[in-house]
Amino acid sequence: MDLLRFATAGSVDDGKSTLIGRLLLDSKSIFEDQLEAVEASSVSKGYDYTDLALLTDGLRSEREQGITIDVAYRYFATPSRKFIIADTPGHIQYTRNMVTGASTADPGLVLVDARRGLTEQSRRHAVLLSLLRVPHLVLAVNKMDLVDWDEAVYEKIHKEFTTFATKLNIPDLEVIPISALPGVTTS
Repeated sequence: MDLLRFATAGSVDDGKSTLIGRLLLDSKSIFEDQLEAVEASSVSKGYDYTDLALLTDGLRSEREQGITIDVAYRYFATPSRKFIIADTPGHIQYTRNMVTGASTADPGLVLVDARRGLTEQSRRHAVLLSLLRVPHLVLAVNKMDLVDWDEAVYEKIHKEFTTFATKLNIPDLEVIPISALPGVTTS
């Protein structure tokens, strides 16, 4: 069975941990008691949704602050492939942890919040993925549901990033619109 290692990257609150939580949930890689704990924690925080990011935030300080500090590795499998995901932090002070998590990745996923567009940190992470010679890069324009799947928003980010990426050594680049929280993608 093939093994695929990939890493998420991008700025703070772009949805990296939520996307991984969604993948774990959809692949049925979460124990029922884990999901119940995350649902209860989400309710106690006053959320009207299940905070899937809590599935990857392993350190107590991460859960309390709602940020990723350390690299969280998660594993799941489908009938045809095994996956190792590195959920890397988005804060600039933890960039070295992002590099550690991405150092063995085959594809790198850079998430961008559709409402904010590209940030300095999303560009920085793309450059680092290029320097690490990660052979495949996916720019996931996330939270498209929060901009009503506005194609103009997606196209603007797509164009801006592909123009920026021409300066990098990225042999394979894909750009996709997604919405990690509800689990919706189009392409």
